[in-house]
Amino acid sequence: MRIGVVAPSCRLDETIPARLDAIAKAHFGTNAPEIRFHDQCFLSDGHFAGSDNARIDAIVDYANDPAVDAIWFARGGYGACRVAEAALARFGPPAARKSYLGYSDAGFLLSGLHRAGIGRVAHGPMPADLNRPAGDAAVLRSLEWLINPVPAAQKLVALNLTVLSQLLGTPLEPDL
Repeated sequence: MRIGVVAPSCRLDETIPARLDAIAKAHFGTNAPEIRFHDQCFLSDGHFAGSDNARIDAIVDYANDPAVDAIWFARGGYGACRVAEAALARFGPPAARKSYLGYSDAGFLLSGLHRAGIGRVAHGPMPADLNRPAGDAAVLRSLEWLINPVPAAQKLVALNLTVLSQLLGTPLEPDL
């Protein structure tokens, strides 16, 4: 299993990849997923993880890569709202077969994916959560879902209420 990590908003702490890899290997052993962090995660453009175009290109790169099985959004922070529509418009057929996971303003992408019927989406912990108390347990829950997503009996949507309020009336508004 290959999980691609992209940062649609803010830059990711450069210590996260090694820490996450160690946790995954300790928990899953030889069945640990390959976690690929897009170089874009470590770019800086103001407080963003690169320019809008760099963030769009990274999301599209991993979404359209048939060798990547899931997309995990690196962290939150304002920024995903600026790139979600443009990125989703460039998704090709491989994007439909993936799982997508994140929260905070990644909800703009998750909502657009849900509305378009692209992939399996979930609202949950991201790699940056390793810097929070009990972060190891949180990211392990996410990895478990990414590796073995539990099919829902019905379509569900979980979003930050502030993000949801900003989605209303836009092309990204989820079909509730």
